Amino acid sequence: MKNKEFFYLVAVLLNCIFATSIQTQDFGPLVRLAWQNNDLLKSKNFQLESAGHLLKEARSLYGPTVSFGTQYTLAAGGRSIQFPVGDLLNPVYATLNQITASNAFPQIDNVNEQFLPDNFYDARFRISQPVYYPDLALNRQLKQEAIVLKQLELKAFKRQISKEVMHAYFQVESSKKAIDIFRAADTLLREASRTTQSLIRNGVALPSALSRIETQMASITAQQIDAASNHQNALRYYTYIVGSNETFATIDLSDLPATEEVIGHQREEIDQINQGIKMQNLAVQKENQFYLPKVGLQLDLGSQAFDFGFEPYAILGVNAEINLFDSNRHKFRKAAAKADIMAAESQKENVSEQIALQSAVARQNLISAIDQAKTFQPRMAATDKIYKEVFQKYKEGTANYLELLDAQTQVTQLKIQYVLSRQNAWMKWADYMYATAAFPIE
Repeated sequence: MKNKEFFYLVAVLLNCIFATSIQTQDFGPLVRLAWQNNDLLKSKNFQLESAGHLLKEARSLYGPTVSFGTQYTLAAGGRSIQFPVGDLLNPVYATLNQITASNAFPQIDNVNEQFLPDNFYDARFRISQPVYYPDLALNRQLKQEAIVLKQLELKAFKRQISKEVMHAYFQVESSKKAIDIFRAADTLLREASRTTQSLIRNGVALPSALSRIETQMASITAQQIDAASNHQNALRYYTYIVGSNETFATIDLSDLPATEEVIGHQREEIDQINQGIKMQNLAVQKENQFYLPKVGLQLDLGSQAFDFGFEPYAILGVNAEINLFDSNRHKFRKAAAKADIMAAESQKENVSEQIALQSAVARQNLISAIDQAKTFQPRMAATDKIYKEVFQKYKEGTANYLELLDAQTQVTQLKIQYVLSRQNAWMKWADYMYATAAFPIE
């Protein structure tokens, strides 16, 4: 009766290790936590924020700008102009004095005026307003497309993180199951040790049998230590990927992933190439506008005077600029942009083929990994049955300890191989989800 209870407990333990009832996999909360804590992803978010500010700057170029400028000069020497105002007016003034019998018209000197202004200032507020600048619209659109490109880069990096999170989770889960398997094996060996001690007391078994079982127990203990170390390393990597020291969160997984073909989406790599082509088309459009004029208004409000006087003025001007000739440089830039577009189209075709191949290979690898894992299930059931039979015969003295240890080793090895095979199947599933872009990215 006790033996039946013992084997029942072992069966329950192994069933808990390998079976789950829920057939869904919700990695969403765990992946979002990794997105939230990833430092490199934070850096890319700041880059996206920077692109947003550049777009705001591009929009603000349509508005006016106001600046203040002033100039004050002291000058001596240089070119000058002589104006003989004295020679011209003094004879007239002398005649007028004789007629009026007075000195009402004094004599004046000739004027010698230098070109460089001395003790002169000019202070003004300048208001500039673009009226027709075709490049401004293209610049704004280019900044908008740059934001979309940054968003696609961010999305692609999030998808990569999601795959790494899944891989890290499967490694932790598998390493934990390995620990449980070695514990179960240790429990079986301890029961075998107690049975052997009883057989030795009854003269049915030799002490060497107990020594051999104890040696096997020591080997299992060493494997437990190694499994615990692997589990700790897997946890460290999991903590690094998720970016949180919180307790390992268990996700309900089916025993093996489903083999149904998922509905995928277009990969971000293709979207990035399309976005690059769109931006190159803007470069072509810019060169097509080479001969369009640029028109702007300028208003100066200020004062200029000698000896710090105040003489206000206002000047309104219209600026127009038209490109006429640049030795065909704009044509060369346009041809280069078109060549870049053709190169990007070819690259997109190549990348599309690579992604299609990657998806097909990932699906085949998933199916193969699942089929391999399924082969262990009947073998595990058979080895469990064999161990029970051998253990019962060993208790009865009709089987030796070597048969018992061999049966126990087969049970443990198959369980470990199944854990590794199951882990491989789930990791292939994560690769398939990544290749087909099936995992939703926010």
